[in-house]
Amino acid sequence: MEPRFVTLLLDTSDSMRTTETGGVPAIVALNRQLAAWLPAVRAAGAGALRGVEFAVVTYGLGGVLVVSGDGTPSAADGGAFVPAARLEIPELTAGGASPMVAAIDLALHLLEERRALAPGPAASRIILVGDGAPTDFEGNPSDEWRPLARRLARARGHRRTQIFAFGLPGADDTVMRALATDDGCFELPGLDLAGLLGAVLAASAEETDFSEVRRFLSTQP
Repeated sequence: MEPRFVTLLLDTSDSMRTTETGGVPAIVALNRQLAAWLPAVRAAGAGALRGVEFAVVTYGLGGVLVVSGDGTPSAADGGAFVPAARLEIPELTAGGASPMVAAIDLALHLLEERRALAPGPAASRIILVGDGAPTDFEGNPSDEWRPLARRLARARGHRRTQIFAFGLPGADDTVMRALATDDGCFELPGLDLAGLLGAVLAASAEETDFSEVRRFLSTQP
């Protein structure tokens, strides 16, 4: 089975603290759903996600942070990437700006390095979750996503990387579609974080394409 390297990018900016779902801040709901989701990921590590390695990156409070593996922005063994069967994500805290572009830059770098270390061909995926527009590290609006979109288009053209972008309420639809294309962009009508994480799981499986993720989302209440 061809290995798959997946970078999961999670928005932990201030909007995740101030927006509520189910009577609690979105970041609290996300932490609860992650705690319920991770056992399913680890169990799938022996089945549908066998051969999958995850690196988890947050962008928001603290800037851009690797929160998987040993927490270092390294693609070497024992660094950011861990097998699905051993994935752990610490409790997340929200605040600060939304340096989405810097997070995607890091994801691309990690994926390129990890593929270079693989003994053979490997698939790679970026799964982006966001609820706002990209900013710089100080919170100023940023249009650096424009050259990034061109870079991502080249990566897709060479069949090196698939990009799935999940837009929570408030996400900049123009930016998300520029980064992931219309096919790879998924608008979530509400803060259904459980459904979102189910879609992330679907997007990580072998041979998944955008239509399969869209079908999964259509089955959610």
